[in-house]
Amino acid sequence: MERLTFNVKSTRGPAVVAGRAVARRAGPSRVARVNQKIAAFRERHDADYLWMLTFTTLLFFRPQDQLPPLEPLHLAELTAIAGLGAMAVRRLNAGLTVAKVNAEVIGVVMLGAVIILTIPFSFWPGGSLKVFSDIYVKIILIFALMVSTITTPRRIRQMTWVMMLASGYIAARGVFDYLRGVNLVEGNRLRGAIGGMFENPNDLALNLVTFLAPTLFIIIQDRKTSRRLFACVLATLMLAAIVCTKSRSGFLGLVAMGAVVVFYTARLKPALVFGILLAGLLAIPAMPQSFWDRMDSIMNAEEDPSGSREARIRLFNQGIEVFAQNPITGIGAGQFQNYTGPEMVEKWRVTHNAWLQVAAELGIFGLCIFFALVVRGYKASFASLRILRGTRRTRSPVAYGAGWRRSPAPPPNPLGLTPEDERILEMNAHGMIAAFVGWTICSFFASVAFNWTLYYVLALAVAGREILTQRRAEMAAEPEPARTPAPRLVRAHA
Repeated sequence: MERLTFNVKSTRGPAVVAGRAVARRAGPSRVARVNQKIAAFRERHDADYLWMLTFTTLLFFRPQDQLPPLEPLHLAELTAIAGLGAMAVRRLNAGLTVAKVNAEVIGVVMLGAVIILTIPFSFWPGGSLKVFSDIYVKIILIFALMVSTITTPRRIRQMTWVMMLASGYIAARGVFDYLRGVNLVEGNRLRGAIGGMFENPNDLALNLVTFLAPTLFIIIQDRKTSRRLFACVLATLMLAAIVCTKSRSGFLGLVAMGAVVVFYTARLKPALVFGILLAGLLAIPAMPQSFWDRMDSIMNAEEDPSGSREARIRLFNQGIEVFAQNPITGIGAGQFQNYTGPEMVEKWRVTHNAWLQVAAELGIFGLCIFFALVVRGYKASFASLRILRGTRRTRSPVAYGAGWRRSPAPPPNPLGLTPEDERILEMNAHGMIAAFVGWTICSFFASVAFNWTLYYVLALAVAGREILTQRRAEMAAEPEPARTPAPRLVRAHA
């Protein structure tokens, strides 16, 4: 009697041997599983990350504005120092540099170096030194802290939600103030209920437009219903507050950012685009006529009784003239509003343009570095999307067990990412591209070069790219498991 047998030395069944061999090839290695457990532990217990998250909460919520006894405590500065100290200890103990160094960190430091080098040529050296010591040196340190500690998709989501919650809180207070008729400027324009970068109506609108972008992508892409519903509430508050500011730059930034959201939504969920457009059309009648009157002044000067449109044009021309007269050194960081040159018709006012702000105050070198940082932010987000698309193209079906059946489960991510991690990184990349577009448009009408908003968006974009590139390098360096030869069929005779 003739039968077929497997020529294998194992005492186990051939199907079991083959199935386990495939499982070893398909699943993560033991080293990868251990690394994942270590990363999960560190994600929960890294003191430097927790201090950085606390600093961000204090920076955006600004409790010292509502509770004056907190102001002398300098809680934000103390948490920043604690986070930097914890980061230095952790990284030095691991044999690493004090902070992670990449092109973006170097660029932020170089812009700070330009601020310092131009102080001797400043219109008011003491004022420029104060800009560096009070504002920009903190940006350098916190940006380095963010790049070194936002190292997992879960941390990206946590940081994004902190900024979204803060924006929603500020927007809710703004809408409530607008309905009560308080905190209004220029008659009926809403300004922020708290100080700092949310106080001016245009700056408030810029920040809300910027952080609205990731909020919308959570509504579109997140799988958890509760998060999507809560993000809907936050997005509604932000949109209402933007309308209450009656900011023309905020409106233009909102339109540009919305176009990016619609573009990516059409690729992910085409049917949802019609819902977004329908919601936009239904929201138009709810906007006050005073909002549309002010938006009309973008093209029609007669609709701007305040004269701010013409003042912006004069400030734009002044900024160009100041830059042309001081192309190398500028007039010093923060000194445009103090400068008293003969060309200054609009005195004691800022440029209302971030690009002219940097050019006039820091010269051509500062402008080039600032431009490079913004470009790097865009490139980091696009790089994240490119890596994610590449991982999807390299996946293959998984075989397992006897009979080599195809697995109904989705193929594993080549970088070892879970589906949720992959979704977080994709939402972050989409959200940061839209945020950068909204910020860029608004930045042409606001002096926000040294505000925190740009550097937080840049840090989140860079964090997503760094996570993916590091995972790709780790998977490339990890040796492939030894392949078990397929069982060979031989004929045996009874």
